[in-house]
Amino acid sequence: MNQIKLVLCIVLGCCILWSVWWLANATTYTPSTIVLPNEELSQVTQLPSKPSVTVADASLQAPFNAVQTKQPLFDHQQPSKPQPEETLYIPPIAEKSKKTVQPQYSGDFDDYEEYNDFLLEQETSLKRDYVAAVDKKVERLSHLLQKGINAGLPESQLNEAKEKIAALRKMKQHLEKELNAPF
Repeated sequence: MNQIKLVLCIVLGCCILWSVWWLANATTYTPSTIVLPNEELSQVTQLPSKPSVTVADASLQAPFNAVQTKQPLFDHQQPSKPQPEETLYIPPIAEKSKKTVQPQYSGDFDDYEEYNDFLLEQETSLKRDYVAAVDKKVERLSHLLQKGINAGLPESQLNEAKEKIAALRKMKQHLEKELNAPF
């Protein structure tokens, strides 16, 4: 019985040592293989031991040369700053939320009519803010639409932009009618 325990302890110890050795070696980087970003994960490309680059295959060797010289495959640069004619667009809603806090109901929740009046005032305020913001948004979208026309974008994208502008104008007219309608 003691011999069986001794053999089992030795086997268990060997398994533990093998597992530790395997984990230590499994996490090391081996530069002999590399997975290309556009290939399937199952396809692994071997790096050549001595690359011979000609003018014809220089574009094919670029990713391999980047790995061998320890340069990144993709150059992650900061996005370019807007041109002087372009201004950074900050929605009016974002600016307004920094300045004001939404009104909170301070009355009695048991008073249904008073709370309903508060909710109606909030809804009316939201509609007024939407109507006020539509003109700026339509102006910006029209400017972007013109840039798209100048850039030669497909007709389907231009139509989508025109439909959005028309939908904004239609919603503005609808909300103006609601705001001007007698209660």
